[in-house]
Amino acid sequence: MTTYTPILNAEVDAESPVTDLLMTRLRDNPLAIAEGDASVPIALQGMPLLGTLTTTSGTIRTLSSLVLTPYKSIRAVWNGVSHTDVSAQYFSFAGQQVITGVGRTEQIYGIIDIDLLNGIGISSLANLGAVTSAVSTVINIRTSLTNASTSISVSVSAGSFDLGSIKIYGVK
Repeated sequence: MTTYTPILNAEVDAESPVTDLLMTRLRDNPLAIAEGDASVPIALQGMPLLGTLTTTSGTIRTLSSLVLTPYKSIRAVWNGVSHTDVSAQYFSFAGQQVITGVGRTEQIYGIIDIDLLNGIGISSLANLGAVTSAVSTVINIRTSLTNASTSISVSVSAGSFDLGSIKIYGVK
């Protein structure tokens, strides 16, 4: 992957020569941005990872100290989230119920997108471990999330989390 290297103001002022190093940076920096290299400043990334909620313990997991001001929306990618309770339960995201009837051995996969202007979003989650067959739920949700929010929480209605993770991305 191509590495992003900042170009200093002193390298591009009227008195500065055009150097091999400068031309290399002008060529490589757009490539690094397009490839999503970790060296690219967050301000230049289209959808950077803001953090990961590990859903392996507890009933509530919170990603805090977020700065959502520069983002228009967030995307939450659920990967194998499950719980320990013996009966079917539901999961909530940002205070809103997003999927119900999840049994103990079942795992949730999918995406939730939230517009930070008004907190409205769509949850497209699938219960891929359902006993009879995969169950998919697509619902519209309304949360209190805005670009002034500083934390995002997910919870299970009973038992505790035991598997999976949720990655939170900021979308510019």
